[in-house]
Amino acid sequence: MNFIDKNHNNKVFGLLLAAGESTRMGTEKQLLTVAGRSFINRAIDGFLVSGADPIIIVLGHSFEKILEHIMTSDFGMPRADFEKRVIIARNEEYKKGQLSSIKCGLSLFLNKNQIDFFRGFMIQLIDRPMVGPRTFTTILQSFASDGAQILIPSFKNRRGHPACFSAGLIEEIVCLGEDATLRDIINRHEKDVRHIAVDDPGIIQNIDTPEEYDKIKGA
Repeated sequence: MNFIDKNHNNKVFGLLLAAGESTRMGTEKQLLTVAGRSFINRAIDGFLVSGADPIIIVLGHSFEKILEHIMTSDFGMPRADFEKRVIIARNEEYKKGQLSSIKCGLSLFLNKNQIDFFRGFMIQLIDRPMVGPRTFTTILQSFASDGAQILIPSFKNRRGHPACFSAGLIEEIVCLGEDATLRDIINRHEKDVRHIAVDDPGIIQNIDTPEEYDKIKGA
């Protein structure tokens, strides 16, 4: 059963942040692989399975190289269907940090969609490649069906990603100053945050360095 009802505002779109330089890794983190699948494609797979639509993918560093990788990869569906689900955002200011990519992706979404038809968005970071598709689905469905402003998954009482944010917070996020972070939004609305426990350590597992990558290569 398709959980997302296009006639109601419980639709959730995806926001994948993949614009960084991966300076600590020393190579494009987006293109590293685990279990035969690149980091970026594993995140896209999770969004596709969950029903997030559209999926905004924010690229920046090595834009052409990573875009070609995405567009020549197999996602188990006709290419035309995939291209209907995915929107590529190019963040020219990716060196300013994560918030610049969030604003870039959200702004592009608002230019192409009527926000009234959406419950909100689910955001994922490229450095969490071990999150399973089932976890994406669990989080999105939980968020779409309740009234939480912010939904954050947890594993053994530690917060992780992907997290979900209400459409009502988008304008506030886009208006954040350059020195702010998404954490500021969470702190402002702490009373409206709901946590969902998931049995997936991948939500808290950052892969930012060669040493961290070596630990998951055989996963």
